[in-house]
Amino acid sequence: MERIYYSNSNQSYSNPSNLIYVTDSNKVDDIDETPLKTRDSKVFNLEKHTNLSDSFPLFFQNIDTIFIPKKAKRYLERMPSSLLKEIDVDKKIAIEISLLILSSLSSTYYSEERYKELSSTIMDTQTKKGNDNTRLYPKVIKVLKYRTNATEGIIKVKKNTEGKETYQEGVACKSYSLTDTYYEAGLVKYVIKDAGILKKRNELFFNQLKLAQENVICRNLIGLYSKIELPTDEEVIAEAKRLVKVKHANKKGKILTFLHKHSKSKFNDANSRSFVEDNIELFKYLTSIGYRIPIIGVEKSGGRVVDSLVLMPSWIRKLIKIDGESIVEVDFKALHPNIAMSVYGGSKKFLTHQQVAEESVIDLKDVKIQHLSFFNKTVWAMKESALYSYYYKSDSTMIIKIEQEKLNSEFKHRITSMKMFAKEVEIMTECIRRLNVIGIYVGYVYDALFCKESEKEAVKKIMNEVVVELGVYTIAD
Repeated sequence: MERIYYSNSNQSYSNPSNLIYVTDSNKVDDIDETPLKTRDSKVFNLEKHTNLSDSFPLFFQNIDTIFIPKKAKRYLERMPSSLLKEIDVDKKIAIEISLLILSSLSSTYYSEERYKELSSTIMDTQTKKGNDNTRLYPKVIKVLKYRTNATEGIIKVKKNTEGKETYQEGVACKSYSLTDTYYEAGLVKYVIKDAGILKKRNELFFNQLKLAQENVICRNLIGLYSKIELPTDEEVIAEAKRLVKVKHANKKGKILTFLHKHSKSKFNDANSRSFVEDNIELFKYLTSIGYRIPIIGVEKSGGRVVDSLVLMPSWIRKLIKIDGESIVEVDFKALHPNIAMSVYGGSKKFLTHQQVAEESVIDLKDVKIQHLSFFNKTVWAMKESALYSYYYKSDSTMIIKIEQEKLNSEFKHRITSMKMFAKEVEIMTECIRRLNVIGIYVGYVYDALFCKESEKEAVKKIMNEVVVELGVYTIAD
């Protein structure tokens, strides 16, 4: 196993109040053509420290290192100077600012959803110069969208059926995607050189860290990171071989499969498979330069927290050790259907996937997969699901309430998931708060927690107490 703390001593830390993130002027080559190998071990220095301590184990991402699509830097270097100078008179700085914004889309390389919402507020914070109120990020977007008759741009904006860009003030940001050329090219590491950009990155880091320390789930995760040991490459490959042999499927029913250097087009059912090589690349992307700071989701996510562990392929995450001890995952049975019962006045308590499968004559595997998204769908999509008939017959009052709210809310169909995620976060927050009080720090995966095997019963006990106290009737196992 590979322990993931880094510092100028062999000491590990678990107290979030001791954390600091710093930077140095020493730079490596700006592009690494073989990314995603190992965590960079260099230590950074920062002149202004705020009120945090002077050093910490570097389990957080290097602020000077980003991931960008291969070929993107070369394309920007050939961009008309007039466009780049709208961003900065120094062409090199303009390019680095553009690459920084572009790096926000790197995660889509590993996601089934190619489009990603980018916050104008965050982009503005990352690109503005001193007290100048000039909004530079629209000019950056213009550069990234720039295309010629012979070449497509680096990014494109999501449009609706009417050909208009998707945007709802207060509801949804604009969504962007890498164009095919840059999506298919893969990612490389890029090291930012400009001191001004790095200063803003430092400021953003401290703001994110401050917010994380004020959130129970995030603070717990920060306390956990120094205790975590990641699996080695050998351990990951060995587990992959074992799981492929037994035809392991993830929660969405996708079969784990080796590509073995073949194209995905070789597989007629590629969309029904999860490829080992992609999973390992994602794991390296999330950990090779350190963990990301836990981020609290926006309102439509109910405040769910996202970090490197959440985004990690589940079969690799299960290989993690805490304090050298193997982990187990504890989750609630059919949490979201039971939350729906609680929030929308359903009649059932302690509902299980098995019960739904038996009463609806739907295959258990299909029930589990459909439950992942059923309550989050549009009204029309819900009605197309096999689960709709079951819930309409058994809890028509609940279903009608959900339908009416989806149709009448300013948030449209998203309102249901917003409410349910918020309830989920309330439950998990209280579980984690009580566990931390007794000295147990846990991993968080939305509606599940993972912990050391020796702490499983204590975690289950608190989860079962909390969920019922908060009016949701299910059990943890």
